[in-house]
Amino acid sequence: MSKITISGFYDEVSGDLQEQIKLLHELGETYMCPRTINGKNIADFTLEEFERDIYPVLQKEGIKFSSIGSPIGKVGIDDEEGFEKQKKQLAELVKIAKLMDCKYIRMFSFYYGDKNPADCHDKVIAKLKEFLAIVKGSGVKLMHENEKLIYGDVPERVLAIKKEIDDEDFVFCFDASNYVQCDTNPAEAFDMLKDLTVYYHIKDCSAYKVEVPVGTGEGHYDYIIGELKKRGYEGFMTLEPHTWKYAVLKPLVYFVPFVALAKKDYYKAFRLIDKKMHRGFFKCASRKLVFLWQYENLKKLLAEA
Repeated sequence: MSKITISGFYDEVSGDLQEQIKLLHELGETYMCPRTINGKNIADFTLEEFERDIYPVLQKEGIKFSSIGSPIGKVGIDDEEGFEKQKKQLAELVKIAKLMDCKYIRMFSFYYGDKNPADCHDKVIAKLKEFLAIVKGSGVKLMHENEKLIYGDVPERVLAIKKEIDDEDFVFCFDASNYVQCDTNPAEAFDMLKDLTVYYHIKDCSAYKVEVPVGTGEGHYDYIIGELKKRGYEGFMTLEPHTWKYAVLKPLVYFVPFVALAKKDYYKAFRLIDKKMHRGFFKCASRKLVFLWQYENLKKLLAEA
C-alpha cells in the first residue's frame, strides 16, 4: 500500500500530554491529533500559552501534529456569540498550526438543531466562508469532518458544501463511523466522496450506534482500505475510536441494573466487542488497551491490503 501515516487522538487514553507522548513512543509513531492537552481543549490555548507550555515538550520529544482536532464549527447555527468566539479561537489555532508546521485544522459545519438542514444551507455556507477567510494566505487548510447533527452530516450535504466552497484551503475528512450514526452506508459515502477526501478518521461503529474496534463494525473498512490501495492514497489515518466508552462503561452497563436498562444498545455493542476481541463477560479493559486494539486492527487491515 502507498505511504500511510498513522496518527491518533491520544487523549482517548489520557488527557495528560506526557501520557499521550509515552504511548506514541511505545507505538513508534510520531504524529498526534491534539484535542485535549493537560485537561484543556486545544481551541482554548492562545499561541502564547501553547508556545510557552506545550511546544517545548513536543519539540523535545519529536512529536508532530497531523491535524488539529478543534471543535470549530461545533456550535449551533444560530449561536452568534459562540460563532464570534470560535472565529477568535480559529485565528489562534492558525498560529499554532503554523508553529507546528501542521497543514490541517479539523472543523465542522454547525449543529442545525430542530431546523430542517436545507433551511440552514445559506447561513452555513456564509459562516463557513468567514472561517475560510481567517485561514486564507496562512498555508493552513480547514478540514471539514462529517459529524452527526451538523449540516454536513451526510454525503449529499458534504457535496453541497463542496459545490459552494470549491477552494484549495477548504478540504474534507471522512469518518465512516459517523456515517453509520447517520444511517448512511459508509461504502456508498466513500464512493461519493473519494475524489474530494484528503484525510481519514479511523473509527468503527456497530449497528447499535455504539463504537466498536475498527474492522468489527459496520464501517466497511475492508472495502474502503482496499479502494484506497487501488487509488494509491498517501496521507494520514487518524485513530479516533471512541471505544474508551467500553473501558469506562462496561462495568456499569453489565452490573448496575438501572444503567443496563437505560443503555441497552451499549450492552449489545459491548457484548459484540467481547466476542470480537475474545473477552470474557467479567473481564474489563483499560482505556489504553482498547486504543491498542484499534491500532493493531488498523495495522492488520493495512497489511492485508
